[in-house]
Amino acid sequence: MFLKYQALILLTVVASQCENKNLIKDCPEEKIINTMPTVGDFNQPKEYYIYKGERKEINEFDATWISENCKVPVTEVH
Repeated sequence: MFLKYQALILLTVVASQCENKNLIKDCPEEKIINTMPTVGDFNQPKEYYIYKGERKEINEFDATWISENCKVPVTEVH
């Protein structure tokens, strides 16, 4: 039983590290916060990054790495 528990913990740690490796560890050019009102059902997130000239979702980045290594300017869109 104890070995199963250890194996489960190890598997969880490895899986989380694998997920983390796919995240972008680079500074985006800016963060956009869209405060414009929407009409109807709007499913796109209102906050996102501009990275290499393109829109990238915030969840594509390693948030811890960004907070420790980047100073990202924020632009509010009205």
